[in-house]
Parts: sequence; C-alpha cells; structure tokens
Amino acid sequence: MNRRDLLAALALSPLGIPVALGAAATARAPELKPSWAPLDNLRIYIPAGEGGGWDQTGRALGSAMSSAGLVQQVSYENKGGKGGLLGLSDFVERYNHDPSALLIGGMVMVGAIAMHKPPVDLRQVHPLARLTADYLVLAVAPSSPYQTMSQLTDVLRRRLASVVFVGGSAGGVDHMLAGMLVRQLRLDPAQLQYLPSASGKEALDLLTEGKAQIGISGYSEFKSAITSGRIKALAVSSRKSRNGIASLTEQGLPVELANWRGVFCPSGIDPQRQALLQELVKLSAETEVWKTTLQTNNWSASIALGKDFTDALGIEQGMAEAVTYMLKLKS
Repeated sequence: MNRRDLLAALALSPLGIPVALGAAATARAPELKPSWAPLDNLRIYIPAGEGGGWDQTGRALGSAMSSAGLVQQVSYENKGGKGGLLGLSDFVERYNHDPSALLIGGMVMVGAIAMHKPPVDLRQVHPLARLTADYLVLAVAPSSPYQTMSQLTDVLRRRLASVVFVGGSAGGVDHMLAGMLVRQLRLDPAQLQYLPSASGKEALDLLTEGKAQIGISGYSEFKSAITSGRIKALAVSSRKSRNGIASLTEQGLPVELANWRGVFCPSGIDPQRQALLQELVKLSAETEVWKTTLQTNNWSASIALGKDFTDALGIEQGMAEAVTYMLKLKS
C-alpha cells in the first residue's frame, strides 16, 4: 500500500488529518544577506537518548557546523521518551523564544504524535530541513522457513496471526511498514502481531532468539548483522533495490517508506532568524564532514528545505494518521 492509497482509505474514516502546520511554517522565509558572521553558540536539542539515530544525526550536524566555522560553540541536550514527545514538549516550554536552539526530529516522532495525540505537537515548532532518509529492511533469522518474500507472504495470507513482527516503538515507522504490508496483502490489520522494542539491537536479539519471525529496522542498524550472516534480508522499503537487497515494490508489493530525520527551530523567534538557521543547516549539509557521516552511517541524503519540507511533513502526518487508524493504535 502506498501513501496515496492510505490517505484515500483514511478519507472514509471518521478521523481527520491535521496537515496544517500554521502560517508561520508555510510563510516564505525572508532572504538572507550574502554574508553573516558565525554564530557564537548553538544548542542542539535531541529528544532521545545518547547513541541512537537522532543523537547521531544531531551530533554529526553540530560537528559539521563547527568544522565549517559556522558556529563557534555547539552544545547538546538529550531527553528521551514516548517517541520524542517528552523532549518536544520540553523544547517548546523552555526554548520557544531561544534564537540559538535547534530540535532534531523525524518520522518516529510523527508516528508518536498520531498515536498519542499530545497537546504539544509539530505545530508548535518551525520546520527547517529534512536531512536524511534511512530505508527499512525486513529480515529473518538464517534458520527461518521464510527464505524469500514470496514464502513469507504465502504464510501471511494463510496464517497472519502466527507470524510475529519485531521493530521499534508501537506506532513508529517500523510498525507502520508492517501495517502497510498487511494492508497491501488485503489482510485484517487487527490480526497483525507486532512486538515493539527499544532499539534496533533489541529487535535483532528478539529476532535471533526466535521470539519473533520477522524483524524490521533501518538498514544502517541491521547492516552489520546482514553482512555477518546473523540475519538474512528479504526486502527493503525503497522503490528500487538498495545495497543488494530487492525492494518490496520489485517483488510485487508496492510499499515504500523511509525513516527520515530533520531539524526544527523555535516558532517564537524572529522569521529572519529562522531563515538564518535554515541557511546554517543547509550549508552544514554541504560540508565534507556531513557527507562522510552519510557514508559512514549508510544514510541517504534527502534534503528538503522550507516549504518543501513543510509540505512533505504534512503528507507524512496524514500517512501516520492513516496507519494509526488502520491498526487501531491507542496510547
């Protein structure tokens, strides 16, 4: 099931899709002067614990800024929980008018918002840029009876409830992919067995221990296990094959989904400052330090700035609402 199909399905449901992010998010940013002095300091707020994908993204971005001389000093703050919602709320409360603060976020946060419907969501921050995309891999243990997607889908069609999927948090991007696959097969999403985990490592352990039959995570998190033969990749969620793995679409299942990561800034600061911060992020993403980080972590560059990011974010929010409704997810 692709995004268009999901949104069409949701149109028949009683739920609405909150795609508007406010006038501040969609307004055209003022042009910057040709040159400007480096910022004295910048705080990068990471609504997750240390070591995860958002933390890696935030610290890599700060390193790129520092190495390029765009910022003299960068500090980091971590606060995890509820798919980034605890950190998002804290950021809005404490830094909504701070001209030197950035917030890292991504698709996991969008899914958490759709599931929990918190009082503070992405309408309270200003979208600056989408930076990366990490496509998802469906994998099995080497001893699995499902050695191809065809074998897996045959079993899903006959006994969906007998197959346990393991991935990230409930309502997150991994869970979404499982739901979209089930919907594409025209099966009952209520029978989907999904085991949430705290990290790609935990999902990998549960898969190899036999507590789940299908693992879903970003390629960057599963790469070493695939390379070593600890698990076998059956498909990737991109449109075409990547890293030697055939896509779901190429195997007759037109399902596409990426776990993207991006940057936001406070909505309460001056529009000119918002535009300057956007330019700062854009220049950082053009540095060799950042490009090396993409290669090291097997991330795909997926730059979208300003209105392009805002429009894409609206679509992602609608898709998350559709999947949440389809899977009957509740907080």
